[in-house]
Amino acid sequence: MNYPIVIYPSEEGGYVAEVPALKGCLAQGETLPDTLEELEIVKKLWIETAEKHGQPLPDVEDAMQKIKALSHSSR
Repeated sequence: MNYPIVIYPSEEGGYVAEVPALKGCLAQGETLPDTLEELEIVKKLWIETAEKHGQPLPDVEDAMQKIKALSHSSR
């Protein structure tokens, strides 16, 4: 699933990336490629855990709309 992600610099150096639609799904790394690679692992585990426990996954389109709304409200 292609949920939108948010990437920002970490105060300690490197980057933080998160999937806002998947609560608590975030990763940190020294470089952007490392951070994105780590985020893919975390996202996969998050989805596997939700499915294992019978929890519905957030709708990708809903997630996109929320991100768009947030980006427009910060202008």
